[in-house]
Amino acid sequence: MAQAQNLKDLMKIRKHFRQFFDSINGNLGTALGFKKRTGQPISEEPAIIVYVPLKINPKWIPGAQEIPKKLETPDGLWCPLDVVEGGKAEVEKDVPEAEGDLLERLRGWDDKIWGGSQISNWINQQEGSYSLGTLGAFVKKGDVKGFLTNQHVGVEPGKKIFHPVPWGTHSGTTEAVIEYVEDQDWYGSFSDEPHTYVRADCAFVRLENAIANDINTDLMGLGKINGLEHVSLDDMSVIGKKVKRVGRTTGIREGTIWGFGYEFVDENDAKVYTDLLIIGDNEVPFSTHGDSGSLIVTAEENKGIGLLWGGWQEKLRSGYAQENWTYGIALDRVLKALNIELVTE
Repeated sequence: MAQAQNLKDLMKIRKHFRQFFDSINGNLGTALGFKKRTGQPISEEPAIIVYVPLKINPKWIPGAQEIPKKLETPDGLWCPLDVVEGGKAEVEKDVPEAEGDLLERLRGWDDKIWGGSQISNWINQQEGSYSLGTLGAFVKKGDVKGFLTNQHVGVEPGKKIFHPVPWGTHSGTTEAVIEYVEDQDWYGSFSDEPHTYVRADCAFVRLENAIANDINTDLMGLGKINGLEHVSLDDMSVIGKKVKRVGRTTGIREGTIWGFGYEFVDENDAKVYTDLLIIGDNEVPFSTHGDSGSLIVTAEENKGIGLLWGGWQEKLRSGYAQENWTYGIALDRVLKALNIELVTE
C-alpha cells in the first residue's frame, strides 16, 4: 500500500471512487486538501474532503450512507477522507460592502485605472441595466495590451467594457473568453469523467489606446504584482497558502486556500470543477458580488496565484454546492489558456 502524497494521487483516488461520491446523500461536493482531526490543528496528511450540509454521528446514519475513514484503490493507493460541514443557504445573506477612500478610488475617484478597479458593461442600455465587476490585472498578448477579468464580466468577444460605469470611459473591448473547459483538458488523465467541466471563467479585454497612459499596473492598496505563483499537482504546496485580493465591492480581503479541485453539481445538473476553494480569515467573507475578476495573490510575496470568479453564497442555483466560500481558478492555467502574460510595469 502507498499513501497519497500529492494532488495527483488524490485525483486518481477520487476518479476511481466517483460513483461512491455521487451516491453520498446530500453531498455538496468534494475537494482535495489536508485531513483535520477533531480538536487538533490541520495536519499535513493529504485527504479527500467531502462537504455535507450537516455532520451526523455515524450511529444515526444507515450503513450504506456511512462515509469510511479512508479509501484505497485496487493498486494500493489510499488516502483518508475528511467530512466537513459546508454551506447550503436557503436565503442569500448580504455581505456588507467596504467603505472608505480605497473603495471610492476603486470605483472611479482616482485619475488612474488599477488592478482591482471597477469595470462595467451594459446589459440593456435602453432599459438602463448594467453589470459591475473587477479588473484583475493588466496583461498582454504579444504586442496587444489589455486586462484580465472573468468571462461573466467580459461577456463575449466584441463587448465594450467601461470604467467605472457604462456611461463613463470606454476602457477596452473583449477579445477572447473561456467559460468552461473539459476536465481532462485542464487536469489531464487524472480527471476524465463524462459530462464534467472546469469553470475557467476568464476573459482577455483589449485595452483602448486612448487610455494607455491612464493605467497603473499595481494592485490598488496591495502594490506591485511580483510575478506568477505556479500551482503544481505534484505536491500539496497550494493547500494552506495565505492569499489576499482587492476588488470593487469589499476592497482588500485576506484568506486561506483550503481546497483544490473542488467538484460540485451546477444549476444544469452537470459536474463542474474549480481549482481553488478559499475561506476568508477571521470569519470575514473573502468576496461577494462585484468582486468577480479580482486577482488573487500570495499574502507574503504578492505573486499572482488565482482569478476569483464567485462564491460566498453566490447561489449556484441548484443548492447542491459549498456556497459559503470563494471560488478561484489557477492563474497560471488561465494565462496559458488565453495565451497571455502578466504586465507588471
